[in-house]
Amino acid sequence: MHSDSESTTERATHVGLFVTTRWSVVLAAGEDSLAGRTALETLCRIYWFSVYALVRRSGQDPTAAADFTQEFFARLLSKDGLAQARRERGRFRSFLAQCVRNFLADEWDKRIAQKRGGDVAPISIEAEAAEGRYLEGADHDSPDVLFDRAWVKQLLAESHARLVREFAATGRREILNVLDQLGEPDAPSLAESAARLQLPVNTLKSHLHRARQRQAAILRELIAETVASPVEVEAELKHLLEVWRV
Repeated sequence: MHSDSESTTERATHVGLFVTTRWSVVLAAGEDSLAGRTALETLCRIYWFSVYALVRRSGQDPTAAADFTQEFFARLLSKDGLAQARRERGRFRSFLAQCVRNFLADEWDKRIAQKRGGDVAPISIEAEAAEGRYLEGADHDSPDVLFDRAWVKQLLAESHARLVREFAATGRREILNVLDQLGEPDAPSLAESAARLQLPVNTLKSHLHRARQRQAAILRELIAETVASPVEVEAELKHLLEVWRV
């Protein structure tokens, strides 16, 4: 347990965040940097849905939103897009949202008449799945809140997916199954799960506690990849949790 007086930087160091991250690579990269473009592409592939949601909220129908999103990423992942990222400082989330707003302002009266002939789409978008995700929580959210809520949802999904891979690789997948079932009406009791796994109940509780801690650490690692320095991690996490509770 860390003391209240411990600095954010020290906490970041404890969980392995004080490293070069994808967004810091982008910010430090030159216009012709393969590393910078690769890092930016990876971030975009993880968080593309937030862009789709923001474009949809701007008034575009699903087909137009998918086309606009593809075109947006084609421009962002170009050489000029990387240069623009270098001129911006701060969180990747804020940078990406502002880029979308600028793009929509430039393209508002234009329609993409046909798909880019022969080009490979920079980001894979499953239109029906994207629209389903958009409709889940789009009724009352403002564009900014919708963007951030989609961001948080993807963060949580990504952190859980990484946790699953880690636990599966070390033979602990059943522990996660128990954790994922907690709170469900028909979930077995901890005593029942412990008996099935042939563990004392207290041992199972300890495993579950460590699993939660690890997922929280992964969540911070993911956030660290989208800010310019480790000291911004806690502030970004606080903001995103506030958005998620709205």
